[in-house]
Amino acid sequence: MLNFSIFLYSLTLITSCSNRADATFSVTDSVTSITIEKGSSAKSVEITDSLKSNFYLLQGKWQSTDDKTNFIIFENNQRKEIATVMNDLVVETFSLSDKCTNQSDTYNHLPSEKDKYLSLIKSDLCYYIIELNATNLSLSFMGRGNTLNYTRVK
Repeated sequence: MLNFSIFLYSLTLITSCSNRADATFSVTDSVTSITIEKGSSAKSVEITDSLKSNFYLLQGKWQSTDDKTNFIIFENNQRKEIATVMNDLVVETFSLSDKCTNQSDTYNHLPSEKDKYLSLIKSDLCYYIIELNATNLSLSFMGRGNTLNYTRVK
């Protein structure tokens, strides 16, 4: 889905910038810019945070503001969590969607919002993304309604 989104966005840019079949494009690994080349000229379009999806913004390491020993890491579609009270790194596949997709929260009749629900199917958990930007992440745990706050770390 990630590659498909990049493809659609790139296709839109190419179509709007060129009607010629010889136009090519490249996308950087960090998805910070798209370069469209037409003949000998090239146009680079920077992708700002407002253009990135929640999936891109989630990627990386986050530290809890309430428990400095708790970290969550998002790598592709894997969510990893570690804390000093945990013996092992907990790794689970997550999905972003317009509603909770885990079994316990499927019938909550929550409002649908694009890519605002982070579901962990294996552990049957769902979080609502309250805030997500380059430096801050706030999640509401749907099971209890408490808020979890994180800041991005390197």
